[in-house]
Amino acid sequence: MSKPPVPKLSEQGIFRKSPDHIATQSPEDVPTQLRDDEIPGGKGQGRAARGTREGDVHRSLYAKPETFDLIRRLAFETNTTAQALYREGLFLMLQKRGHARGNDPEDI
Repeated sequence: MSKPPVPKLSEQGIFRKSPDHIATQSPEDVPTQLRDDEIPGGKGQGRAARGTREGDVHRSLYAKPETFDLIRRLAFETNTTAQALYREGLFLMLQKRGHARGNDPEDI
């Protein structure tokens, strides 16, 4: 006994465009694209908010896979992010060398 054929989604009309697909959407239904200064916290509103990457510089870190696994596990166990742990480590290194006066780990 064989299984009945599985209908294809294309045969059900789900992904088919109607012949007049361009005319089916009225101009009122089209979302308006916002300018940067209209977006809360957007580029047009000065410095980026704390916790964003805007304005930050990216550098790669090479370490053993076991180290990254441990950092991910620590982040999970302490309900934080790996990024927060990296910043904490950088903060401690700068603090040890006298360069973190008046700063918090979030400022790094």
